[in-house]
Amino acid sequence: GLSCGNPTALAALKPGEVVLDLGSGGGFDVFIAAEKVGPTGKSIGVDMTHEMLTKARKNIGEFSNRTGLNNVEFRLGEIEHLPIADATVDVIISNCVINLSTDKEQVMRETYRVLKKGGRLAISDVLAISEIPDEIRSDSQMLCGCVAGAEKVDTIRELLKNNGFSDISLTRKQNTDEIISSWTDKKRIEEYVASFYIEAKKA
Repeated sequence: GLSCGNPTALAALKPGEVVLDLGSGGGFDVFIAAEKVGPTGKSIGVDMTHEMLTKARKNIGEFSNRTGLNNVEFRLGEIEHLPIADATVDVIISNCVINLSTDKEQVMRETYRVLKKGGRLAISDVLAISEIPDEIRSDSQMLCGCVAGAEKVDTIRELLKNNGFSDISLTRKQNTDEIISSWTDKKRIEEYVASFYIEAKKA
């Protein structure tokens, strides 16, 4: 979703870092990250759908030819059970994916596990700013627009804290209400959810 662009996280990447993109889809952010971290870094995308992985992997050759880099990898897996070894990742990025999970506690546990000491979470997601009415939650159109699974801001903060994260910050993004309201013509969805930039560190 547009509302969840994550340029801030990508801009902060440094050469040599290992980056993990949760729910990497066609790999767009993975390739941008790969250029940022350079030949001494690594960019890994995890996605649960074969179709998306196939699509993303098709672009690796062209990317390598264009940049001379060979630092991209796509793995099949769920964000609740990451196919990644413990303490091997510097930065986790993600774009409107975590709220699609039905077990966010497990996602936070997994992100903490794979991060190195001092590693950081820098994700973009849609969060609930007030109680979402049932008729909106049960609307299948909303699920596609990553709204139905949106957790409250405080809940996400608690989940991060309870799983060991520190330096937690959740910043509401400006100018995303319009995009969110365009997801449906039926309800004033932007009264209930907003796009946030979520950051936290593994101490």
